[in-house]
Amino acid sequence: MTGCRGAASSLVMVVLTPSMVVLALVAVQAALWNHARTEARIIAQETAALVARTPILPGDAERLALDLLSTQGDLEAVEVRVSDDGMTVVVVISARAPGMIRGTTAPLDVRGTAASEPRR
Repeated sequence: MTGCRGAASSLVMVVLTPSMVVLALVAVQAALWNHARTEARIIAQETAALVARTPILPGDAERLALDLLSTQGDLEAVEVRVSDDGMTVVVVISARAPGMIRGTTAPLDVRGTAASEPRR
C-alpha cells in the first residue's frame, strides 16, 4: 500500500513541476513587459512636460526621447511622435518589448500628455 502512495506522489511531482516552471516564466515575462511599458510611459510624460514648459521644439524632443529609449532601454523598433497644438502636448511612443524566448515580443503603444500655455 505504501508503494502506491510513493508512486502517486512521484507522478504528481512529475506533472506539477513543469507546470510551476512555466507559470514562473510567464510571471517573469509579464513583469518584464510591464517594466518596458512603464519605462516608455515615463519617458513620454517627461518629454511632454519638457516641450510644454521649455522652448524646445517637438522635433528636438523626439530625437532626445528616441536617444534615451535607444541607449538606456530594452525596447526595440522605437518610434517617438511629439505634437504640440499650442495648448496640449502629446507624445506617443510605439515600440516592441522583447520577450525572454526568441520570437516573443509585445507591441507597446504608450501616450504621454501635458498641458501647456499658448506660446508667444
